[in-house]
Amino acid sequence: MRTLYEPCACCGGYKPVAKLRASGGDFDDLIRQLADDIYKSKNDDYYSPDLVKETAGELIDAISEGYGDLSVDWDTPDHLMLEKLVENVFQFSAAKNYQQLQDITNAMIGDDGKLREFNEFKEAVEAIGYKFNHDWLETEYNTAVGSATMAARWVEYKKEADLFPMLRYVTVGDNRVRAEHRLLDGVVKHINDDFWKTYYPPNGFNCRCDVEQEPESDAQESDTPVYLPQVPPMFKTNLAESGLLFPKDHPYYEGVPKDVLRRAMQYLPEDYAYRTRDGYEEHAMLQHEPETEENRTIAEILAGSGEKDIKLLPRLHEKEPELRRKYYGEEYTENHPTKCPDSFIGGEPAEFKETNKKNMSKRILEAAGQADVIIVKMKEPLTDEYIGRFVKGQWGMDDRLNVKRIIIINNDKTYKYNRP
Repeated sequence: MRTLYEPCACCGGYKPVAKLRASGGDFDDLIRQLADDIYKSKNDDYYSPDLVKETAGELIDAISEGYGDLSVDWDTPDHLMLEKLVENVFQFSAAKNYQQLQDITNAMIGDDGKLREFNEFKEAVEAIGYKFNHDWLETEYNTAVGSATMAARWVEYKKEADLFPMLRYVTVGDNRVRAEHRLLDGVVKHINDDFWKTYYPPNGFNCRCDVEQEPESDAQESDTPVYLPQVPPMFKTNLAESGLLFPKDHPYYEGVPKDVLRRAMQYLPEDYAYRTRDGYEEHAMLQHEPETEENRTIAEILAGSGEKDIKLLPRLHEKEPELRRKYYGEEYTENHPTKCPDSFIGGEPAEFKETNKKNMSKRILEAAGQADVIIVKMKEPLTDEYIGRFVKGQWGMDDRLNVKRIIIINNDKTYKYNRP
């Protein structure tokens, strides 16, 4: 999608000439269906995967327009930046979804405190949908384009900082430049100067300011202006350095439960869903889960012991079978409709447990209900002889016949057993 823009006299920025793709029918159809569902059920579940994905899709288009080619190698600074931007877009979209559905639900009650008739409710919902998905989305799209553009430049500036360590703040120079931004025009500071932590553009909605990179030999660092303008809280940070298009100061985030933001991460595009770490990959959603640090430790040990293709997986709700098939595979989803494995190792679902000697067998049984490959990290040291006897006994138990492999992590040693 590409949107044409023309100068906007009222704000000094740009406004779309052509409507956004979803401003035609996609959002309108979604909102009408949500209105029907909410009115019938009278529930307060402020989450719609379709609405999250549709909003995120628009804003990923904006990233593409501002950043350029999104097909970059995973181990490059550009990919690391894009991972952050895409993740931020999905969390922002989830926060926006929450506020929009909350407004829609609240609209069921009229000014008199009574339940509205459906037709009256439907009109109120259409107005809410237009506000969120037409008026505000246009500004959000423009903001995302500008922020993504400056993020791409920040990555490039960092790459070339040895040769060109100085940055110059530059405005467009026309009569629509905001007075507070005009005060910053021409300021030159080293790329590592704290000045850029606050004043690296954009510094407001529809900000058109830019930064130019210069060699130290040609650029004289300027004094900090006596009067530094106030920046709106949302923009009072180097968004590019943080990898953000919409920081947590945005009003959409106010009052949004953490689980709403976590659930949005389930829908990340495959190229940006996983983070490559030391010998393994992990889904971006894991940063919001309590067992992540423990599972990372186990994954690092397994990678160091020679295990290949280790992926730490997100926990997905049983009511989302499509996502479960995507991440867990068709066979696992069919055989374990309510279970969530910690990992896939070499294409096999695997479950991690940390325990002491007393509870080893109990933890193996619990893990057998989740996966066929079981990894147990011991909290206390055991002898080689004891571990061998213990695993031999596990193979003879009828309630864990599905188990194919058991791996015991004991101090600095890893013991691996295949079913005989």
